[in-house]
Amino acid sequence: MLTEHPADPTKRGTMSTTTNSADDVARSAAADAHTHDVPEPRSVVLRRRFGPWGVPVIMLLMVAVFQSQNSTFLTVDNVWTILESAALPAMVACALTVVLVMGEFDLSVQAVAGFATTTFAALMANWNYTTITAVVIMLAVGLAIGALTGWLVAYQGLNALVVTIGSASLLNGGEFLVSDSKSISTGIDPAFVDFVRSDLVGVPVLVLIAPLVAAVLWAVLDRTALGRELRAIGANREAALFAGVNVRRTILIGFVITAFVCTMAGMFYTGRAGQAYPMTGLQVLLPSFSACFIGAAMFRVGEFNIPGTVVGAVLASMVPNGLLLADVSGYSTYFFQGGILILAVGFARIVAGGRRSR
Repeated sequence: MLTEHPADPTKRGTMSTTTNSADDVARSAAADAHTHDVPEPRSVVLRRRFGPWGVPVIMLLMVAVFQSQNSTFLTVDNVWTILESAALPAMVACALTVVLVMGEFDLSVQAVAGFATTTFAALMANWNYTTITAVVIMLAVGLAIGALTGWLVAYQGLNALVVTIGSASLLNGGEFLVSDSKSISTGIDPAFVDFVRSDLVGVPVLVLIAPLVAAVLWAVLDRTALGRELRAIGANREAALFAGVNVRRTILIGFVITAFVCTMAGMFYTGRAGQAYPMTGLQVLLPSFSACFIGAAMFRVGEFNIPGTVVGAVLASMVPNGLLLADVSGYSTYFFQGGILILAVGFARIVAGGRRSR
């Protein structure tokens, strides 16, 4: 476990010192490849030039195949259906991207969203809280979940995989506890349900909300000192520490952001479904990881990034829709989800020129 050292008093002058150091650390992995005047192999040049086009080409091929199987695939209504079904998984995947950027994993994202779905419904239906009060309570719970996870990982030195697997199990059990193992289909605020299911100027509300959330997370990761510190930690944690980054605090904040956004997605799912039952919420664990690794093969090649994750989430939602219209058995979706995840990891690695994607 890394030990935080107090900053040198002589180097406390400005915030830009830490920010610039974090920038240097975040770019250090890429800089290593260019420190020598050795010409890059042709294969590496080709991968960098044409690799980012791989995912768009694959998407176009899949669209062509699905359209050939069912002519309704590219209709306006079905396109909106795909985008709406991708909205909440995209939010969760973008939240997961924050953790992946700093070199950690979070296997509790689906459980956090599911717990939020069921508990939010229970607060309104079983305990008669107003919608606003229920929203405030759930957002506070989401912050607490993220803070606890981040504290265990960053300050107690526990493995993130173990912690998030354990917390996922606890949250799954919590769903049964708060709902008394019963389906909640009445008592959910109909105004909230109508809002989530509504359209604004012909566009589903969720299709407007998800890009807004993604844009905020993109701005955090790419336009703030916090985002630079998160990337610095993912690039080289020890170097980030010596550069003045408060590694523990930054990791904790990363997990808090992830849990907070997943909680929001879970509440929106309550409105979209109009009901809640334990373990029947967003099924986004595999699709989220698939979206993140697909995104690592686009835009910022070899790096997790929000725009790529959004494209990956749309691709992950397009597959089950196309299979359904093609009248393929429902269970085949699991094969495709698992296959897409494996291919996405492999493709991201190939495009990155063999470097390890973190």
